[in-house]
Amino acid sequence: MSRIREWLKKAENLARGHSKQADQLLDRAERYAKERTGHKYDDQISKGADAVQQRYGGGGQTRPPVRDEETRDQRREG
Repeated sequence: MSRIREWLKKAENLARGHSKQADQLLDRAERYAKERTGHKYDDQISKGADAVQQRYGGGGQTRPPVRDEETRDQRREG
């Protein structure tokens, strides 16, 4: 098994053991990617994030898509 494959397996096991924290990190990464792309690829980014969550068993509930006004509100708060 290659080193990269070993690292990916370790990361997946870690995410499975700490799915709540992994979900939070993935949500932040998803919002960041959507902002950086100007919301041009929101559907593709959401599908990718959902696929990652399915891989480690996270995302206990279906998340609604992040809307523009939600990201604007979060920027004001943060």
